[in-house]
Amino acid sequence: MHKIIKNIKMDNILMIFIGILFPWSILFATPQLHIGYWGQVEGMIVFNHFFSVIVALILLIKGINNKKIRQYFTHPLVILPTLIGIYSIISGLFQMLPVLAFYGSPQLGQGAFGYFSLSLLTVLYCHIFQIKKVKLISLINLFLLTFIITVGSFYPAITGIIISFFGFNDWLALYFTALILLVSYFIVKNIFNINKEILVFVLFLFLGPLFWKIDNNSAIALWVLISFSWLFWLVISYLKIKVKFFNILIYNPIFFTLIPIIISIMMILSSFLFWDGKTDMTNQITDNETWGHLATLIARGSIVRVLFEHLGEIKALIFGFGWGSISELLLKSFTPEVFYQINTGNRVHFHTHNEIFEHIFSIGIIGAFLYILYMYNIFKLSFKISIGASFFWLLYFCIGVFWFQWISNISIQAIIVSFLILLDLKDEKYLYYGGIISKLFNSLYFYTLFLLFISIFLFYGAYIGFSTALDHQGTYRANSLIETAKEAKITGNCTKRINDFGKGGIQFSQKFNGFSNYFKDQVMIYGILNEADYEVLEWNLCASDKIIKNKQASLELINVHINTLSMLSVLPGYYGINARKKMKYYFDLWEDKLKLFLSYAPKRVDQAIPLISFYLKNENDKGVKSLCSHIEKEAAYQGFCDLARGSIYLKEGKIEDGMKLIKRANNMGVLDTELLDKKTSEDLKKLLNINQN
Repeated sequence: MHKIIKNIKMDNILMIFIGILFPWSILFATPQLHIGYWGQVEGMIVFNHFFSVIVALILLIKGINNKKIRQYFTHPLVILPTLIGIYSIISGLFQMLPVLAFYGSPQLGQGAFGYFSLSLLTVLYCHIFQIKKVKLISLINLFLLTFIITVGSFYPAITGIIISFFGFNDWLALYFTALILLVSYFIVKNIFNINKEILVFVLFLFLGPLFWKIDNNSAIALWVLISFSWLFWLVISYLKIKVKFFNILIYNPIFFTLIPIIISIMMILSSFLFWDGKTDMTNQITDNETWGHLATLIARGSIVRVLFEHLGEIKALIFGFGWGSISELLLKSFTPEVFYQINTGNRVHFHTHNEIFEHIFSIGIIGAFLYILYMYNIFKLSFKISIGASFFWLLYFCIGVFWFQWISNISIQAIIVSFLILLDLKDEKYLYYGGIISKLFNSLYFYTLFLLFISIFLFYGAYIGFSTALDHQGTYRANSLIETAKEAKITGNCTKRINDFGKGGIQFSQKFNGFSNYFKDQVMIYGILNEADYEVLEWNLCASDKIIKNKQASLELINVHINTLSMLSVLPGYYGINARKKMKYYFDLWEDKLKLFLSYAPKRVDQAIPLISFYLKNENDKGVKSLCSHIEKEAAYQGFCDLARGSIYLKEGKIEDGMKLIKRANNMGVLDTELLDKKTSEDLKKLLNINQN
């Protein structure tokens, strides 16, 4: 090791150290290193973005005197992630919350920052892997990492490291695939005396038991199908049976690129075949002996199917909705049946679980096309090197049909991509000369400005991620919440500790939702509240109100604000009355918040029911008429508006108008819904019969 270090130039040691360190960012998932609301991921995001800044600056300095480094940026597998990053910025500028669109979901870290990081790390590894021993060190490093996180996921007592992402271990499939793919690269490069393809195939077979251990059924199914396809190729190659024909038809970069797309389409079709789109069929699907094992496929397809309704405009098709928008889009589409079919506990999915559709909904068809081009170029290089490597990449991308790429995968993917690039560069003097892109990166002015821009942009991403996570650390314990609420009351500034720089207050919305549930439980279960509870409730409502008024709120935050008022409106007893009295200011603004929410999510008229009930209970007939007139004009049909206005008209003596609305509600099936109590439903039906007679 001392000799290796001695033979390496000092200016490369830092790059090698960062390259080895990067994959270990996954250790931020351990409880000891958690920061932020989603502690498993937010620390990784900050680490990735900040160290990518350092990588960008090092490559800037090194690249000024090293044309080869500059030319790595022109390689398709580097320039395409860069273009996706740039297009993500362009797309984000057209969104309601541009910063969130750049940053992406804080549960994943997939976004503009992540793609710039991928391109930088690919160049970094291409450069340091010029030193052959560093390649071996990298392989050992990835093996140790995969071993430790795997053991830590199942037997944390052994390693002392607990790694779990929201209770799932499916994500390990990507690590297993990447590790064995890296081993196969070493075999292709360094072993000459045996049949490499058979040896690589045997390595591929080891993935099956590993996938079984992590209980990743979709990965197991893909592994089985690809194994048979690979075995078929080995047989026809050995027997020389129409090899050329099958290579032209199936075993080629274009067809391999199409396979994840075809599976994605099949996933959507499964939803249309097995889910009626109207009722909750979760139990029928999972309990069916014949096709219950397809539940994962159907569930993924259901998510995307629900989202399709948002692609009806040209702007959406071209620019998408920005990274991190999936939960927002699902909120817009919710009906009770849709919720039960695709919910994940107390919130909706934050990802489509399909990389192709994730790109379509996030950055439009142009961004998705760039992603597909990236896949194609990987397959194109892989087939030049080894068909075995192509099968590994096929598995890797097909797993992405059912699972998501996230921040910890970036460095792993950069490693295996850079290995592939270097295997293709037989002559190390070969560079991508010619063309506009090559000429741009040959220009020191452009190269300098380009990397300075990326450095500043990534630093901004690291800063806003770290600041948001740090603010969470200071406002999630009971004492700190009480202190924050008291300080806000004195200063009049209730958003001081929750500034997330325009990411929509997503983390804050989850904490607010949690406190709202706590407040309800204190009344309904324990029957006690203290003054501090009211103060913290008021602070939450004040902070969300300010964020909403500043037009920096996500739909999730607006939704939580409305849900909290809905909960308070029906809270029983003394504490309920007292809470409504203390929060009167926010109750007076409830209708404005609801109208704002419906302007983004017109289908969500279900959110109007609590306010209609509140108005009726307080005999605010004017409020009912105002709200229901707005809904009828601007949003979808709301049957409870017909019932509410019908009852008001009957009270006012406008019998014909009132019965007309109640009849329409009955025709629309409102009187048969579970949301209306049975006695009221029967009384209204009797009234309709009397009126008809």
